[in-house]
Amino acid sequence: MTNMKRIGIIGFGIMGEAFATGFLRRLPELSLLVHDAKQDRRDAAARTRGLSVAASAAEVLQGSDLTVLSVKPQDFAAFAAEVKGAARGKAVISILAGRKIQSVSDSLGTDQVARFMPTLAAVKGASMVGVSFHADAGARMREDALQLAGALGAALEIPEKLMSAMTGVSGSGLAFVFQFVHAMAQGGVAAGFDYRTALAVAVAGLEGAASLLKDGTHPMELASRVTSPAGTTIQGVRALEKAGFTAAVMEAVEAAARKAADFEG
Repeated sequence: MTNMKRIGIIGFGIMGEAFATGFLRRLPELSLLVHDAKQDRRDAAARTRGLSVAASAAEVLQGSDLTVLSVKPQDFAAFAAEVKGAARGKAVISILAGRKIQSVSDSLGTDQVARFMPTLAAVKGASMVGVSFHADAGARMREDALQLAGALGAALEIPEKLMSAMTGVSGSGLAFVFQFVHAMAQGGVAAGFDYRTALAVAVAGLEGAASLLKDGTHPMELASRVTSPAGTTIQGVRALEKAGFTAAVMEAVEAAARKAADFEG
């Protein structure tokens, strides 16, 4: 059971809608109150999803036990000026990329702030969500926020200084996985498959690999099990490493993390 009764969502774009889906799937006892600056998104929330829609962001903050801020980072200053009175002392979850917890706290007048770093996989309830808290966030707020993060997949509480690393490995990392799967499918085409079939085979392989990794077995131990002496796999592994595969992936993660750190404010 949850302590919460009503969750607010301000900003009903892709992530706002993903949050709504996850919350209703895993915590159906909750009621949701949403607001978006765009009329078509408010209509989508009301007509398509059957959610309660507020006339303003301030109304969401005032009428919710905890509110998810899913506004665009470039719109945050204007948003904060608009709602600061209503936000004072309220519990909020920020998913604003590059916006530090203290900045959100100072702008809104509340120390009950959590910061989430979800991925697009939240739309399927399969996101690992990095979670950090303001030092003065209360125990109940922390418990509630972690429960909400879990409704999107799984929660991982981390110090805020690791949020940029979380972006590199998880948020941006999702795109690296998509690139890899596409490359696998392209290789399948080169070997004789049509693209649709090659993609299906590559995705099945990815799902199988993920299932084997989930028990904590080291990836190199698993790789060794399918790499026989003088066999096909070792030839492919050698081709990857000759092209700098490991170093390229490491640099991609670090580059994304560096860029995320540059955005911090």
